[in-house]
Amino acid sequence: MLISVIIPVYNGEKYLRECLESVKACPSNDIECIIINDGSADGTEKICAQFAEQDSRFKLINKENTGVSDTRNRGVSEAAGDYIFFLDADDYLITEAWREILAHASENKYDMVAYGYYNLFDNGRTSLEQFPEGYDLNRVILSTPLLNSCWGKLLRRDIIIKNNIKFRKGLKTCEDAIFNLDFADNAGEYLLCNTSVLYYRIHAGSVMQSAGLENKIVDFGALFERRKAYLAAHYDEANERAMRREFFSFVTDIFRFYARKWKISETSRAYKKSMTAPTVATIIAETNKAHLSPFYKKLEYMMIKRGCFTWLAVYFKIKGLF
Repeated sequence: MLISVIIPVYNGEKYLRECLESVKACPSNDIECIIINDGSADGTEKICAQFAEQDSRFKLINKENTGVSDTRNRGVSEAAGDYIFFLDADDYLITEAWREILAHASENKYDMVAYGYYNLFDNGRTSLEQFPEGYDLNRVILSTPLLNSCWGKLLRRDIIIKNNIKFRKGLKTCEDAIFNLDFADNAGEYLLCNTSVLYYRIHAGSVMQSAGLENKIVDFGALFERRKAYLAAHYDEANERAMRREFFSFVTDIFRFYARKWKISETSRAYKKSMTAPTVATIIAETNKAHLSPFYKKLEYMMIKRGCFTWLAVYFKIKGLF
């Protein structure tokens, strides 16, 4: 068995059929698709059962709701493929990309192959995500968001099993990124491939869009500590500077997201409260303004450092309109 496609799903009937059809389009019989229904209360189970009945490559597992981390871990334990390929139930694969995915799995050369992808927004707009030229695995995983997700990658199953790599329970966000750091710590050969293999759907119902500010900051703290440990094991001064810039951008991206949703007064209060979180306070304290670019990042830094949270809320409210 070449590839085990693992799809966790909870109340995913809206987009699930398109996702499963994109897997069904795979021209090879040397794959399996393990769908884990995490206690859905809508029509998810019925849709999954139809695919499992019609195509022997599909396997349905129904279980009580325990969250996406536990559900993905269950999928790995059931998998038989040389490689794991995670896919979220609201995303879908590009049919033409299957040829390259299968070729990489057949070649059996890499422990990990990470692919490019398209963001797909509710209004139909798309944007392309690819790896910057000249970046190695450490630079990408420490200083960009491109390896923050587990989906869209070939991951050698033996490495996951032998090193007991699991998704952390209790996290609503960032569990993918931490899993990838754990995997990269144990991987050898890898390939960053800019072939775009799937559409990642960004919509209001997704976990990343619905998680609260405090939850995001708590989860981000776990990622912050894990990236620092990874950096210590793979130290490079340039990567450290790039990582700190990325962490600062992560904080300001969170601020910008909630400025779109809330009134200026409550946004300002939330910003001020978030500064008491140890992770955020550490990131701001360790950020060097001289290393920030472009200019608007320096401006955001100065407003945060000076505690101008109302002005910061107004700034991000306006910025969110564009």
